Amino acid sequence: MNIKTNITLLLFFLIVFSSCITEGEELCPTGEVKVHLFAEKFQNKSKNPLDNREEKFCDRISHLRYYLYQDKKLVREGIVQEFVDKESNCYSLDFKELEYGTYELLIIGNSSKTALLGDPVQSANMYLAYPGCLDTEDFFTSVFSFNVNTEDLKEYEVGMLRAHGVIRYSFVNMPPEATKMQIVMENVTGEKWITGNYMNVYKASNDYVITAPLRQSQENNYVMGTFPTVENERSAYSLHLFREGEDTPFISEMISDDVNIERNQLVDITAVFNDGTIDFFIEINNEWDGWNPGGSGNIE
Repeated sequence: MNIKTNITLLLFFLIVFSSCITEGEELCPTGEVKVHLFAEKFQNKSKNPLDNREEKFCDRISHLRYYLYQDKKLVREGIVQEFVDKESNCYSLDFKELEYGTYELLIIGNSSKTALLGDPVQSANMYLAYPGCLDTEDFFTSVFSFNVNTEDLKEYEVGMLRAHGVIRYSFVNMPPEATKMQIVMENVTGEKWITGNYMNVYKASNDYVITAPLRQSQENNYVMGTFPTVENERSAYSLHLFREGEDTPFISEMISDDVNIERNQLVDITAVFNDGTIDFFIEINNEWDGWNPGGSGNIE
């Protein structure tokens, strides 16, 4: 066989295999990957969300968005708006006919398009913006990388991390003349970057009308979901009480020494009013039996 023949054969194989890669013909090997998603349970003490999972996935996740990247290029994306099996503790994404290569999968739970921002052409562009105290979205996120290098089915378990922390405000012996209350949590973060950290300082605040039954109650609870405290800092909690028809609070107090909001954890802040004084008490991860208005459903 002469040199000319060798070159001809080489060119032939190059054309065949390059055509395979571009046109996806059978000569290109592909694999299948099935990702089983689990929702992290509230107040999970482990950093691994798979260590404490919700019994029913759809009790915590109402819908999903996913973005699949191959070698940093977006190749697939989708939305799951309904889960057929309401009793299952997981939901499975099945990716078939994946070309050999390195993949990164971004998954976001309970996020509307208004809260999920950034151009998805690059995974590093995607982030969640804190939607405000009255929003009913309870975000979950996950980033999972894997390789496809065999035609055999590969299966993985992936835990989804809750993005919010939860603050429960309690008030004992609320002054009877108080008709409106403003709660402010300063120095929390305002963005959760899907492939990175929490960023940007944010002030979460909400106003509440204090009705007669609430004033007469010995103890009142209010719940707020926020992103965590700015890293290596402390948050500051402000309480402002107003009388009927007045714009200036007659009580205004702030505490900051021990306030730290953590992802997926509960912080209890209790204000006790007694003869013109206020005492504040902070506890971490008490028992929880309520609902989170900063989320899409109950957190237990």
